Amino acid sequence: MKLRLACLAVLLALPFAAALAAPKEKARDEVLVLFGQRRVTLAVPAGFRFSSDKDERGLITARLADPKEKVTLHLSFLPDTDGEFATPRGRKEFLVQTFQRYVAGSVEQAMQFEELEPRAGAGTYCIFTDNDLVGKTSFPPGEYLHATTGLKTWRGCLAVFTLMSNSTASDEYRAAMRLLRESLVEPPLTPLR
Repeated sequence: MKLRLACLAVLLALPFAAALAAPKEKARDEVLVLFGQRRVTLAVPAGFRFSSDKDERGLITARLADPKEKVTLHLSFLPDTDGEFATPRGRKEFLVQTFQRYVAGSVEQAMQFEELEPRAGAGTYCIFTDNDLVGKTSFPPGEYLHATTGLKTWRGCLAVFTLMSNSTASDEYRAAMRLLRESLVEPPLTPLR
């Protein structure tokens, strides 16, 4: 009887062990071709959906979301040929012009600028908390408590982003912020031989 129970326990444990041993989905690189045939690589976090499109003006937009849409990230890529947004002042002025509409409905009632401190390039962002959703435990579909808005710039390019989330401490939020800090880079140019 003990042997049968031991065998039964092993048989029941096998599916769980197999699930634990199954390889987790890994992050993947997506390459977007921007204006002037420039390429940018995004390290899409494991499990996130990715899509991109190009509008009639040639503007490239990328969208990412985790499977449960705890966070959604929208990126738009623009040229910055004169380096206007390479300075903190230029980035802050752009954010004020672009995202001022979030201030009135936010808890913060102001733009509190933070530096992105990316691995390459520079960036600035603000976090807005939706005053109407504070204190709620569930949110209507497509509505989020926090909007993290900003831009990341590097040699001749900028990415304007909006990261929607219900928590700024979740694993999904941190993964999206890591993408912004450590990804969005152009591969180095290799000389022709």
